[in-house]
Amino acid sequence: MRKAVNTAITALSVLAASDASAASRPATALAPQFVALSEITTPIFGESRIEGALSVTLVLEADSVGAADTLRTRMPELRATALTAALEFSRLYASGYTPVDAGRLSADLNAAMKRAHPGIARVLIVRLDAIPA
Repeated sequence: MRKAVNTAITALSVLAASDASAASRPATALAPQFVALSEITTPIFGESRIEGALSVTLVLEADSVGAADTLRTRMPELRATALTAALEFSRLYASGYTPVDAGRLSADLNAAMKRAHPGIARVLIVRLDAIPA
């Protein structure tokens, strides 16, 4: 019983310390900055025809307020990068008849988008569909 109480007290003190350190940071560092991209749809290619369509909606998480502003101004370039990565994924790994490997798509998109702009902390997939033709 005493060990459980000591564990709880330790956990609470760690939480209180992390809340205090979070409160000492500026408010802009606490709030994540998100930039939404419009839906991207690419064809899913089969052996001899188009088998369906892959639709993905993305949100970019910027690592700072300034980076979020820059992302908004470079939206056409970022959308082109995301479209290229999604098209390559749908060409190699997607099918209209099997579930989409969202983990692989997320990794591919994160790698491509972070190369395009270093201010991107991560790429979030908020909607993903594979629709057969």
